[in-house]
Formats: sequence, C-alpha cells, structure tokens
Amino acid sequence: MDDHVPPSGLLSRRQMLAGGAALAVAPVAAQAAPPKGWRSVGFPFLRANSFDEIGSGVIQVDGKRASSILYRRISIDLGQTPRLGWRWRVDNGPPATDLAVRGKDDRALAVIIGFPFDPATASAIERSQHRAMRFLLGHDAPGRSLHYVWGSGLTRGTVIRPQKTDAHRFVVLRSAGEPAGIWHTESVDVAADYRRIFGEPPPQAVQLAISSDGDDTHSTVHAAIGGFAWS
Repeated sequence: MDDHVPPSGLLSRRQMLAGGAALAVAPVAAQAAPPKGWRSVGFPFLRANSFDEIGSGVIQVDGKRASSILYRRISIDLGQTPRLGWRWRVDNGPPATDLAVRGKDDRALAVIIGFPFDPATASAIERSQHRAMRFLLGHDAPGRSLHYVWGSGLTRGTVIRPQKTDAHRFVVLRSAGEPAGIWHTESVDVAADYRRIFGEPPPQAVQLAISSDGDDTHSTVHAAIGGFAWS
C-alpha cells in the first residue's frame, strides 16, 4: 500500500459533491496530527472530526456538529483482491437521514473507495466534480467512489444516488438505528458492487477514506473503525 499523501487543502463539501466552479477557502482551527499514513480533510465553516489511532489499527472518531474526511492513497487490483473487510462500532451518531438529499445527509461513518478518473467515460457532471476535487487533492483526486455507510433508516444493501452527482453512490450497511456500542465486522465485494452499480468492469481502487458527518443534525459522533484488509 502506498502511504504517500498530498498537501492538505479545504473545499466546500457541497462544492466537492456538486462540482461547483467557485471554490471558497476558509481557515479552520488547528487539528491534531492524523494517524500515520493518513491525511485529514476539513471543510470551510464546518467543525472537523478528530481521528485518533488508539491501537491495533483502530481509529477513534469524535465529532460534534462536525464533518470531515480521513483518507489514504492505495493501489488495489480488484481482479486479484476484490473484497474489503473491516470492523466498526458506533456509540453515538446522527439519527436516520435522507442520504440522497444534500444538506440532510448526516451519517455516523462511511468507508469510501475511490477510483481513477476516466475522462473518456465521464459525464459532464463527473468532469465538473473532478475539477473541484483536483483543487483539493491534486493528482490524488478520485473519479467515481463507493461509500459504504453506517446511517440512514434504509435496509442493508440499499444503493442511494445523491442529488446532482453521477460519480458517487452510497451503499447502506448499517442503519442509524443499530444498537450502540457493538462491534460489527464487514466484508464487501467492492468489485461486484462497482460492476452492479456502475455497469462496467471495475478499475483499480486508488483511495480509501473514512468520513463522519453530523453537522446538519447538530449531532455528536463517537465511534471507532479499523482492521482494514483486502482479500
């Protein structure tokens, strides 16, 4: 796994999702250093979550009315290792929200798999979104992405297409109503999900990210996640 990370930057969460041309940048409070090999990304005018490694590859996530991302660069051949496993626990998180609606899409945790941008097949919306993400992440900016979510009130396996995006899909794994404080182990077939959702063979996976979002519902998040392994 390549642990290289680019310089940090700030981009409006809505601009990153919608691909807006105007990129508003604002200062945020200083944050503790992220876990080794990871990079944190905050959004203007929003509090950032804290991501702290607490041992054995587990990252504790804490936030209050916060929204931010922790990510790392990877290079995974999904033809050879199509599955990703991890374990996670939510002690406190947002209530069920509508993940399709921007501004109402809080979720306790999401595991995000990013894929290379392909200008030959990208729609106009995807190209616009990618331009915005390149401002933030440079050459590390992914194209399409799959978000495996702990949140919403929908059943496991539900696929959600957020408003005004062609590039991103949410896949519900755990609902907001799951009992608190219990570890759950996941194993997802990323290659099969990509093929089913986007209708094309999957490219290699180039980015792994963790996100938590509680700003819309003014929620407090306390959770933990770790044990990432490809097979």
